[in-house]
Amino acid sequence: MKNITHIKFYNLIKINPSSEIWLKSMRVKIRMLKSLMQNVKISLTRSKISFHKYQLSKDSARIFFFLRNEDINKALEVLKNVFGIYSFSPALRTSNKLKNIIERTLEVGKEIIEKNDTFALRVKRSGIHEYTSQDVAIKVGQEVMDAYSHLNLKVDLSNPKKKIYIEIRGEFSYIYTDIIKTEWGGLPIEKKRKVLCMDIGRLNDLLAGFSLMRRGCELYPILFEISNENNNCMEKRIFNWRELVKYTHQFNFIIRKINISKILEKVKESLIEKEYFCSICRLIRFDILSKLLKESEIKEFDLIRAITDGVSLNNTTLCTDEVDLESIALNYLFSEYPIFTPIIGLDFENVENFTTKISRNLKSFDYCKFKPKNQEINIEQIKILYKSLNLKDLIEQSLYNIEEYDIF
Repeated sequence: MKNITHIKFYNLIKINPSSEIWLKSMRVKIRMLKSLMQNVKISLTRSKISFHKYQLSKDSARIFFFLRNEDINKALEVLKNVFGIYSFSPALRTSNKLKNIIERTLEVGKEIIEKNDTFALRVKRSGIHEYTSQDVAIKVGQEVMDAYSHLNLKVDLSNPKKKIYIEIRGEFSYIYTDIIKTEWGGLPIEKKRKVLCMDIGRLNDLLAGFSLMRRGCELYPILFEISNENNNCMEKRIFNWRELVKYTHQFNFIIRKINISKILEKVKESLIEKEYFCSICRLIRFDILSKLLKESEIKEFDLIRAITDGVSLNNTTLCTDEVDLESIALNYLFSEYPIFTPIIGLDFENVENFTTKISRNLKSFDYCKFKPKNQEINIEQIKILYKSLNLKDLIEQSLYNIEEYDIF
């Protein structure tokens, strides 16, 4: 995040919701704005940042969180990871009276304007007032020039060195110097939009889950232990999820691990056609996830209606495009719910860029010792092989040994 001008008069953060929210019907828009306010509230509270109050503007176009001045910079770091925000600005609030706007603008100007600066006022107005935006810009601009005439200031509307923003909304005005745009925008996460996130150890799986969070979904991760991971591997996986949790709004974030190493060992011993191993593994995982959603008594899994899959067509899993595409068809042998593959259209460079933007600290590791060098697929043959392996008891057993890790 760029350097932000810290001004001692600031007492709130003005939040501009994502433009996507405004494409929704009024009913959906209000619901999403309420979710966004709740998510910001939880995120600040979770980071132990206190606020006096928060409110939605009368026209529902802005959200305001009122904080102590010394907490504003910490709050900005939290807000940059909240989905559903287009931009935000530390600001001060005053009335819509021109006298007050001039006084507070001069106070801000005193903090930022230096000798020989070029400057400009950016004025927005919403509501009914006795003046226009241009009236405010001319009057306040002249007052700034007069008050700081000794600094040899010049007005430059095209490329000023210093900007002061004045936003007049109804009975209040907001004065600020910075507009901080978020990396992600997106939609606010909503509790009723639950998604099961499958993670077999690929960073692609985390990216798939992240992409659904950005679309407003609440994640419930299921980690599959494929190769009897050592503690170091599990520590890396937990570390990676802690990086993603920074983008959630939950007080408690739990990841669940299911060990399928015994099942895969049996497949390795029994399967003659090793080139089908990965497709069999895929079926095992979706068989388990399907049973988990149908039979699990885990309360948090109520109303989960979709699953994520980090499969891609960029050769990062050493599968040919043909194998990956046909393997996706196998997912639905068990699943009654949609299976989202949000990164399937991203090439290797796109995936690298996205994961780096999420966090430069994400750790990759060798998650599978079973993967054959050559992979093939024949859906009808795989169905026959899967049935012949008779894995039902082992799969049922795996569901009784789910481990939980509280990440936050």
